[in-house]
Amino acid sequence: MGLLFTAKAQYLKCMSQSDLFTSRRNFIKAAGLTGAASLIMASSVQAETGGKKASGKAKNIIYLVADGMGNGTLGLAHHWYLRKHGELMPYSQLLQHPAMHRSMQDTASASSPVTDSAAAASSWGCGQRVNNGSINVSTEGEHLKPILSYAKEAGMATGLVTTCRITHATPAGFAANVEKRGMEQEILLQYLDRKIDVLLGGGDKFFDAKLYTDFEAAGYAVAKNKDKLKAAGASDRLLGIFSRSHMPYAIDRANQPALGKVPGLVDMFAAGLKSLERSKNGFLLQVEAGRVDHAAHGNDAGAILHEMLEFNETVSFAIDYIEQHPDTLLIITTDHGTGGCQLNGQGSAYSDSGPALDRIEGISTSFEWLEDRFMADGKFDPDYFQQVTGVTASPDQIARVNDLIGKKVEYLSSAMTKLFDPELQALTAVGWTTNNHTSECVDLFAFGPGAAQVPAYVKNYEMFGIMRSSLGI
Repeated sequence: MGLLFTAKAQYLKCMSQSDLFTSRRNFIKAAGLTGAASLIMASSVQAETGGKKASGKAKNIIYLVADGMGNGTLGLAHHWYLRKHGELMPYSQLLQHPAMHRSMQDTASASSPVTDSAAAASSWGCGQRVNNGSINVSTEGEHLKPILSYAKEAGMATGLVTTCRITHATPAGFAANVEKRGMEQEILLQYLDRKIDVLLGGGDKFFDAKLYTDFEAAGYAVAKNKDKLKAAGASDRLLGIFSRSHMPYAIDRANQPALGKVPGLVDMFAAGLKSLERSKNGFLLQVEAGRVDHAAHGNDAGAILHEMLEFNETVSFAIDYIEQHPDTLLIITTDHGTGGCQLNGQGSAYSDSGPALDRIEGISTSFEWLEDRFMADGKFDPDYFQQVTGVTASPDQIARVNDLIGKKVEYLSSAMTKLFDPELQALTAVGWTTNNHTSECVDLFAFGPGAAQVPAYVKNYEMFGIMRSSLGI
C-alpha cells in the first residue's frame, strides 16, 4: 500500500472533521497564486480581510514548528509534491508572497553551534540561549520565566500541540523549567500547576489514574482518541493524550487500520484552536510536527516524507485560519536540521532522481513500525519487509537483523536503516550525513501583526522579544 492521502485531500478532510469554521475559500489555490497573493497582501497590518481589520498588535500567536526540518528535508518534500501534483506545495508557495516576512534563523545554543531541541525551544521560550539539554535554565542555573507564563499573566489562553510526547523538549521550552530535559514527570506537573489550557500529544506513560483525575479536577476535558478529541474541543481546558510515548508516524497512521482512532496533527490543531479561541484576551499556541526530527534521526525516508506532508497540511490549515483571524501572528519555522537529509543526484545525468521520488510511494511503513513488529514476533520477516519497503534482504542481512533482534538491541529501526542503506539509497535517492542534529541556518516565516519586527537574519533567542512585543505582554 502506498501513500493513502495527498496533502490537499487530507487537509480538506480535516477541515470537515474539525467544524472549527467554514472558510470562504482556501488561502492557497491549486490553480495558481493570484488569489493567495491578494489575500496575503490584504492581511498586512492596516488592511482588511473578509471585512475584518487587523490591528497593529497581535491578539493571538500561532507558532508552527517542524522539528528537525533541515533544508534538504524541505527540498525532498518540495520535489516530491511538485512531481506528484504538478504544483508547489503550500509551504513552498509561501516563499513567493512578498507580505510574508522571511528570515534566516541562527539555531545555535549556548553550549554548541549544534543545538538540541531543549535549548532551541528554550531560546524562543525565555529569550536566552541555554546549554543543550536544559529547559529555560540559564548557564548560571537561573530559572527563566517562559513565554506561556507571561501570556497567562496577561489573561491569555495557552496551548501546546505536538506529535511527540507532550512533555518533550520542544513544547516544554514554551512552558517549563527543568535542568534536564528528561525530567518529563516534573514538566507535566508544571503544566498542571501553570494551567496550560490545551495539552495535546503523546506521553501516556507519564500519567497514572490519579494524575488524570487531577487534571479533570482542574477543569480539563480529557480525550484519548480522535472521536473524544472532537467532542471535547469546546472545553476551555483540554488534555488529549493519544499514545503511550510519541504518537505514531503519519505513514503508519495512514496505512495501519489499528491506528485509525489516533488523531493527526491537523485534528489536534483544530481542536486546540476551537478551545483556545474562546478566550476573549487571545491565545498563544505552539504546534509541533515533532516526528520530522525522529524520522531524520532514524534516516527513514518514507517516514520523513509523510511527516513533511502532514506539516504541509498544518501550514495550509493555519493560513486558512489567519485569513479569518487577521489579528493572529503566524510564525512558521524549525528549531534545527537533523540527519543531513538530501535527495541526491542518481543515474546518468541524474535521470533516476525523479523516478526515485515515485518509488518512495512504495514504502508503506516506518522502520519504527517494523521494529515493533519484528521485536514482537522475535524474528525478521523478509517477505513482509520486501512488501512494505520494496527492498529484498540478502541471507546475510536476514541473519544480521535476527541477531540484533535476539540481542534485543535498542533502536533496531536505526540499525536496520544503516544495514540496508545501500539498497534504500538506490531505491529512494535519499542520502544522509548523520543520525544527529546539524548546524545549518533555517528558514523562519512570519505573517500578520508584528511580523515586520522579524529581521532578515534572526538569532533564535530574539523571537522571544518579538513575540512579547507583538502581543504587548
